[in-house]
Amino acid sequence: MSANTFLSPCPVIPPFLVITNMTQANPLVMTVSTTNNYVVGQLVYLSIPSTYGMFQANGLTAEIIAVNGLDLTLKIDATQFDAFVSPSVGQEQPGTASPAGSRNIFNISYVPFHSEGNFGN
Repeated sequence: MSANTFLSPCPVIPPFLVITNMTQANPLVMTVSTTNNYVVGQLVYLSIPSTYGMFQANGLTAEIIAVNGLDLTLKIDATQFDAFVSPSVGQEQPGTASPAGSRNIFNISYVPFHSEGNFGN
């Protein structure tokens, strides 16, 4: 039996994305509120509060299969899911997507250096 392999920390900026829309399609297209450096092949974990509809996506982990601006296409068949709705302002936490698992952007060579406050190299 081999020991667990240590994976060095890696930057994923931002650490979670606020979801503004999700399509009832195969594959599901998720629109997020801010630019990011999420990449094809990365896994994301979805947290969808019940007030946003599409509760079937809550708790799923999915692979990003395409990135186009603020739209991330996920390897999920959402054709039978309830519609995603944005509740009025002041509701519970927003729907979010965050990095999941150890398949991440650590070995992607074009990720820019990032540090808190832009201090560093």
